[in-house]
Amino acid sequence: MKTSKKILSLLICMLMILPFSSVAFAESAVTPVVIVSGFGSFPLSVTEDGEEKQVFPPQTKDIMSVVGASVLPLTGSAISGDWDYFADKCFGKIYSDLFEVISCDETGESRHEVSAKAFPLSVSNYPEILNHENDEDEQGIAKSLAASLGGENVYYFNYDWRLDPLETADALSEYIENVKNEKNAEKVTLIACSMGGVMTDAYLYKYGTKSVEKIVYCLAAAKGIDLVGELFSKNIEIDTDMLLERLFSFERGDIFTQTLVSALQTGVEMTPALSKAVDSFVKKFIDGSNDRAYNEILAVSFASMPGMWSFCPDEYYENCKKTMFPDGGNEAFIKRIDEYHYNVQVKAEELIKEAEKNGCDVYVTASYGYVGFPAAKSAWEQSDCLVETKNESFGAVCAPYGKTLGENYTALGTVCSDQSHNHLSRDGIVDASTCLLPEKTWFIKYMKHVGFRKGSEAADLLLWLVTSEEPVTVESNEKYPQFTELNNTTNKLSSLTGGEVEHSIFDEHSSIRSRIAEFFRNLFSLISEWFSKIK
Repeated sequence: MKTSKKILSLLICMLMILPFSSVAFAESAVTPVVIVSGFGSFPLSVTEDGEEKQVFPPQTKDIMSVVGASVLPLTGSAISGDWDYFADKCFGKIYSDLFEVISCDETGESRHEVSAKAFPLSVSNYPEILNHENDEDEQGIAKSLAASLGGENVYYFNYDWRLDPLETADALSEYIENVKNEKNAEKVTLIACSMGGVMTDAYLYKYGTKSVEKIVYCLAAAKGIDLVGELFSKNIEIDTDMLLERLFSFERGDIFTQTLVSALQTGVEMTPALSKAVDSFVKKFIDGSNDRAYNEILAVSFASMPGMWSFCPDEYYENCKKTMFPDGGNEAFIKRIDEYHYNVQVKAEELIKEAEKNGCDVYVTASYGYVGFPAAKSAWEQSDCLVETKNESFGAVCAPYGKTLGENYTALGTVCSDQSHNHLSRDGIVDASTCLLPEKTWFIKYMKHVGFRKGSEAADLLLWLVTSEEPVTVESNEKYPQFTELNNTTNKLSSLTGGEVEHSIFDEHSSIRSRIAEFFRNLFSLISEWFSKIK
């Protein structure tokens, strides 16, 4: 009898424990999401005398100190035409005060104990993310995901962007395994933001997709940034029109700034001699100080960082190495950056296709409608203000800023499963038929770099991609067609998909500027006429 009671008691205990044990060992009901952050999402810092000091971006006082020390030498060189005088007085200070602390040695290792802020737990533990005033960028994405999935299911992988992406991939792998263990999940979803695309592809190269259920590339720089290729090739080019058009497009939602810029643009057009003089001065400055600026600042700072070389597109890469390292460079450093470039960036499409083959859903988001950073000809390519649309979309053909593909243009290469699909944007600017994933690539016109603002319909699109239980395409949801335009005032999306492609229209930025500029021309004309009558 006692034995029977013991067995009965044991069975009752097991039945009581079973529900709790099943909860304890059940897989997470929600696939945890890991946001792989971009370049400089949080500052880099060093610890000095027990206190943490921000070293990148440089602090305002350090920048102002350098600017203040540069005014007189710059003036003197401008008057004398001796640009070596300016370089002698300023370049050493610029490097030592702003960039030496974040530079790397000849092998690509950090010269100083610089650290990037880490977030090992879910974002629910970090008010600096969820309470951050910024509702855009990676912080905005984290807020949107936390509101939808719960902050305990969202993670934020941050890293030191200067260092070797292949070593960062090791850290990402460890991070993913920790998330899986914490959430008792088999796999995670990766959101690759900007430079996060570099780190995600490096991870795919080294670890595959056994731990990844889905990848969403968010305006990612996995194929590089033409601007970096131009800068590392010493192809700097700046002119007045480029600067004004950049400001106009960057401040698209600010009618005051757009009006002011249009007035300046009109003034430039009406005073070509002044514009020519300004452009000539800038050219003389660049030509006179270019080599020394590269040798004494850029080559020993940013070009010393393996991470920065991940931004160099393939068509620039070998020439950039010859330009930055005319003596061939350090063998260990070259081997390090070559491994990433030729096994990851060049093979990014193969890595993504392999991921899909292994059951991983892959989606791509891109943007267009902005002038790039105004320091090279590449600024005139369609971009999201920083990364060119062709690069972040893995191959879209785009018209230059302010133009269309032309009335006689036809899609170059529809490679999707349905040959009847139209992958041309209705504004005649983007041909997505040449993308790696034409059916899984979405374009948002007028969205700034990683600008998935919390509460916007662009953020809703991202949430839909992340949370969709079944694979989706640009045909799956009429709310989120392949091409949309973001209204930065209302945060609403409107479709640019379907219907007749309007090759003849101009990019809206240029047409707005033209209308405002025409107004000022007429105004100046009336004023001139009025003064002539007074005389």
